[in-house]
Amino acid sequence: MSETPDFMKMSQQIYDQWEKGMSAWWDQVLENPAFLSALGENVANQSRMRGAYAKAVDENLSKMHLPTRGDLVRVARIATLLEEKVLQVEDHLLNIQDTLSRIEKEAITARIDAAETRIELRERLAQLEARLEGLEGGAAPRRTSRAKKEA
Repeated sequence: MSETPDFMKMSQQIYDQWEKGMSAWWDQVLENPAFLSALGENVANQSRMRGAYAKAVDENLSKMHLPTRGDLVRVARIATLLEEKVLQVEDHLLNIQDTLSRIEKEAITARIDAAETRIELRERLAQLEARLEGLEGGAAPRRTSRAKKEA
C-alpha cells in the first residue's frame, strides 16, 4: 500500500523554509550600508518634499484668501484659551452664586430671629402690662393719651 502524503506537514515545512530564507535575506539587506544610506536619503527627500508641499499648499491657500494650516492652528489655540477663560468665569460665577445663596440664607435667618425676638418682646411687654394693670387694679384708672388731651 502506498502511503498518502501529509499535506499539512509539507505546507508547514515549505513555510518554515520560506521564513528562514526571507529572514536571512532581510538580515543581509538591513545590514548593508548602501541600502541603509539609500533608505536614509529617501526619508530625507520625502521629508523635504513634504515640507515643500505644505509650503506650496499654504501659499496657494493664502492667495485664495483661505485659512492656512497655521491659521487654523492659531484659531484652535485661541479657541482653547477662550474656552479656559469661559470655564474660569463660570467657576467664578458659581462661587458668587454660592456666596449669595449663603448670604440670603443668613439674612432670612436673621430676619426670622429678629421677628421671633420682637414677638417675644411683645409677649413680655403684654405680660408686664398685665402685671402692672393687676398692681394698679386698686388705684385710680390710668390716663390714656386721649384723656390727657381732653384734660
